[in-house]
Amino acid sequence: MSLAGKALSEQRLALRRRLFLQRLRIAHLLTPAAGANGFPRSMTMRLLTQRPAVAMRLLSEVGLLLLGPRLIRTLGTGLLLARIVRAVATDSRRLPPPR
Repeated sequence: MSLAGKALSEQRLALRRRLFLQRLRIAHLLTPAAGANGFPRSMTMRLLTQRPAVAMRLLSEVGLLLLGPRLIRTLGTGLLLARIVRAVATDSRRLPPPR
Protein backbone atom coordinates (compact mmCIF):
# COMPACT_ATOMS: atom_id res chain seq x y z
CA MET A 1 0.00 0.00 0.00
CA SER A 2 1.32 3.43 -0.85
CA LEU A 3 1.89 6.25 1.58
CA ALA A 4 -1.16 8.12 0.29
CA GLY A 5 -3.30 4.98 0.66
CA LYS A 6 -2.17 4.55 4.29
CA ALA A 7 -2.97 8.18 5.07
CA LEU A 8 -6.46 7.83 3.58
CA SER A 9 -7.04 4.59 5.47
CA GLU A 10 -5.98 6.19 8.77
CA GLN A 11 -8.17 9.23 8.10
CA ARG A 12 -11.10 6.94 7.35
CA LEU A 13 -10.58 5.01 10.60
CA ALA A 14 -10.23 8.23 12.61
CA LEU A 15 -13.42 9.58 11.05
CA ARG A 16 -15.29 6.35 11.78
CA ARG A 17 -14.10 6.48 15.39
CA ARG A 18 -15.26 10.11 15.75
CA LEU A 19 -18.66 9.30 14.23
CA PHE A 20 -19.08 6.30 16.53
CA LEU A 21 -18.23 8.35 19.63
CA GLN A 22 -20.54 11.15 18.50
CA ARG A 23 -23.41 8.69 18.01
CA LEU A 24 -22.80 7.24 21.49
CA ARG A 25 -22.87 10.74 22.98
CA ILE A 26 -26.11 11.63 21.19
CA ALA A 27 -27.72 8.37 22.31
CA HIS A 28 -26.64 9.08 25.89
CA LEU A 29 -28.09 12.60 25.76
CA LEU A 30 -31.40 11.45 24.30
CA THR A 31 -32.09 8.62 26.74
CA PRO A 32 -33.60 9.71 30.05
CA ALA A 33 -31.73 8.99 33.25
CA ALA A 34 -32.85 5.84 35.03
CA GLY A 35 -33.65 7.56 38.34
CA ALA A 36 -35.17 10.75 36.94
CA ASN A 37 -38.87 11.00 36.39
CA GLY A 38 -39.22 12.34 32.87
CA PHE A 39 -42.97 12.97 33.06
CA PRO A 40 -44.17 15.55 32.23
CA ARG A 41 -41.50 16.80 29.91
CA SER A 42 -42.79 20.31 29.23
CA MET A 43 -42.13 23.04 31.76
CA THR A 44 -45.74 24.24 31.51
CA MET A 45 -47.17 20.86 32.45
CA ARG A 46 -44.65 20.51 35.28
CA LEU A 47 -45.80 23.87 36.64
CA LEU A 48 -49.47 22.89 36.37
CA THR A 49 -49.10 19.42 37.89
CA GLN A 50 -46.42 19.98 40.52
CA ARG A 51 -47.35 23.50 41.67
CA PRO A 52 -51.08 24.05 41.12
CA ALA A 53 -51.31 26.94 43.61
CA VAL A 54 -48.59 28.88 41.82
CA ALA A 55 -50.21 28.14 38.46
CA MET A 56 -53.63 29.36 39.64
CA ARG A 57 -52.14 32.54 41.07
CA LEU A 58 -50.26 33.16 37.84
CA LEU A 59 -53.38 32.57 35.75
CA SER A 60 -55.44 34.86 37.94
CA GLU A 61 -52.83 37.62 37.68
CA VAL A 62 -52.72 37.26 33.89
CA GLY A 63 -56.52 37.27 33.73
CA LEU A 64 -56.67 40.36 35.90
CA LEU A 65 -54.10 42.06 33.71
CA LEU A 66 -55.85 41.15 30.45
CA LEU A 67 -59.48 41.60 31.46
CA GLY A 68 -59.26 44.30 34.10
CA PRO A 69 -60.56 44.32 37.66
CA ARG A 70 -64.05 45.61 36.81
CA LEU A 71 -64.76 42.80 34.37
CA ILE A 72 -63.38 40.23 36.81
CA ARG A 73 -65.70 41.53 39.55
CA THR A 74 -68.63 41.46 37.12
CA LEU A 75 -67.88 37.87 36.16
CA GLY A 76 -67.50 36.91 39.82
CA THR A 77 -70.84 38.52 40.64
CA GLY A 78 -72.47 36.74 37.71
CA LEU A 79 -71.13 33.39 38.90
CA LEU A 80 -72.41 34.09 42.41
CA LEU A 81 -75.87 34.94 41.09
CA ALA A 82 -75.89 31.80 38.96
CA ARG A 83 -75.05 29.70 42.02
CA ILE A 84 -77.84 31.34 44.01
CA VAL A 85 -80.38 30.75 41.23
CA ARG A 86 -79.26 27.15 40.89
CA ALA A 87 -79.51 26.58 44.65
CA VAL A 88 -83.01 28.08 44.74
CA ALA A 89 -84.09 25.97 41.76
CA THR A 90 -82.85 22.74 43.31
CA ASP A 91 -84.40 23.59 46.69
CA SER A 92 -87.78 24.34 45.11
CA ARG A 93 -87.78 20.89 43.52
CA ARG A 94 -87.20 19.24 46.88
CA LEU A 95 -90.07 21.00 48.67
CA PRO A 96 -93.43 19.29 48.70
CA PRO A 97 -96.10 20.91 46.52
CA PRO A 98 -98.27 23.55 48.28
CA ARG A 99 -101.75 22.41 49.55
